Amino acid sequence: MKRSIALLSALSVLTLLPATALAQDGLTVSPSTVRAAGVVGVELLGCAAADAVATSPGFPAPLKLEPNGPARVTGSTHVVAVAGTYPVTATCGGRTYTASFTVEEPRPLQWYLHPAEVEPGGMVTGGGDMNTGCSGAEITSPGFAAPLKFTRGGNFGRFSGDTTVITTPGTYTATFHCQGGTRTDTRTFTIKGTPPTTPTTTTPPAAGPAPRPKPKPVVKPKGAPETGGGGTTR
Repeated sequence: MKRSIALLSALSVLTLLPATALAQDGLTVSPSTVRAAGVVGVELLGCAAADAVATSPGFPAPLKLEPNGPARVTGSTHVVAVAGTYPVTATCGGRTYTASFTVEEPRPLQWYLHPAEVEPGGMVTGGGDMNTGCSGAEITSPGFAAPLKFTRGGNFGRFSGDTTVITTPGTYTATFHCQGGTRTDTRTFTIKGTPPTTPTTTTPPAAGPAPRPKPKPVVKPKGAPETGGGGTTR
């Protein structure tokens, strides 16, 4: 009899608890601490609905959770690159589930560009690796003839590529871009030679007054033929 009463009491407490409290332990984010722009897995137990979705200000977009076993839905997503602790909310069958995870401070990006000094029109090589949580998209610079694209891959997440520089000497800034625009970093390089100087603008002298036209020569009219003054010979 006492056992029946205890069971009824437990059921009464469960009935009175809100759905969020019931589901508190059903949502898991793994790992609970992740590097900037890293990947987390989301698991929701006790849910068999096909429309389960997890949202978080630490996710780039809502995450649809897919069935993965009896009463279990899962999914994975990248996280933002801004450090902090973020709440996660999942909905399933009219219930709300909550959890949280922490994004670590981002590590400095590891990338290179060489040589640091290059001949006009020469080639530079750039690259990096994904161990800092950044998959490189490209390196851009006003000193490049075209953006440096990463066309080669290697072990341990390494990537690299080449491009040519312009022919105008000077010091230029190169910008490394992570995929998705999550992070950037900059450094400088030099194109050898003497940078062109800005030509000094010389104002031409003001034009003087126009020269006066030369007077035309006076043409004297020719006179009548000379005539004699004598009388008629007889």
